[in-house]
Amino acid sequence: MTHLPWMPVYVGDELAETSHLNAEEYGAYALLKMHMWQHGRLPSDDERLARIAKCAAERWDFVKEAIWTLFADDWRHPRLETLRAQSEETHKKRSEAGRRGGRPRLEEKPGLSRDKAGPKHPQPQPQPQSDSYSDPEAQAQSQSSAAEKDQGGTYTRALPVPHSIDEGKLFLLSRGCPPEEMKRCLGMLMDGHLTPFDMESWDVKARANA
Repeated sequence: MTHLPWMPVYVGDELAETSHLNAEEYGAYALLKMHMWQHGRLPSDDERLARIAKCAAERWDFVKEAIWTLFADDWRHPRLETLRAQSEETHKKRSEAGRRGGRPRLEEKPGLSRDKAGPKHPQPQPQPQSDSYSDPEAQAQSQSSAAEKDQGGTYTRALPVPHSIDEGKLFLLSRGCPPEEMKRCLGMLMDGHLTPFDMESWDVKARANA
């Protein structure tokens, strides 16, 4: 069995150059090309060519007249020969790689040794981030809880900055920001300086005014 078990066929080119052939003529042409692919060349005498083409002796002259223009001198086929040479080269490279054991080992790769490579560690996967300023109260609670753990109960970590001034106003209103403090607190929030401690002062003022 040949070491080139399959032959590429470019359908567009194949149909274009054989559109004038009937079924018998195309069958002979295809069989001749497959023989050339397997063996590298075609014989020159008509008897052997007719056998390869599976063509009866009395029909060969008619079939030959239709297909001989598709070949070069001495029944050569330059385009098929080029494709075959490329496949031969690919097969050769794969065979050599197989004899070497497939892919090169780590220490065989240029510029890389096993002691320098180090152990493999799984790459950390990026965590999805929200594109909207949703549930600001929950974010504030999360931020303040982290601040308590890190700094012994003091609320010094700033709240997340909203995407727009309107979102910032809605957030401050939902947390009970006094109207007289709105401008100052909105500026602090948009600059990333407003903390949960500042919001607690609103509750103190509200209870004092009640």
